[in-house]
Amino acid sequence: MSNKNLIENHTLFFAYFCHLMEQGQDSLLQELCDIGMKLEDEINRRKITGTEIDECMKNMHLSPQDQLMVATYIYPESDLFTIKTGQC
Repeated sequence: MSNKNLIENHTLFFAYFCHLMEQGQDSLLQELCDIGMKLEDEINRRKITGTEIDECMKNMHLSPQDQLMVATYIYPESDLFTIKTGQC
């Protein structure tokens, strides 16, 4: 898996993970935490920095639903996806 794919999978996973937690659908919490930790460990193993992740996300082409999830749960204070999702 390329760094770009890893970053995309990591970011999308945690956005949807946060959404599930917020909705109270955390019955698989331990399994999801295990998956998340594997993705996080791989990010750390490859020494991918937060700056590299942010830069990659700026150029990522996500579906509108994925953009909304990432903007809501991962980058809530950023206008990174504002233009892409058509929000004002």
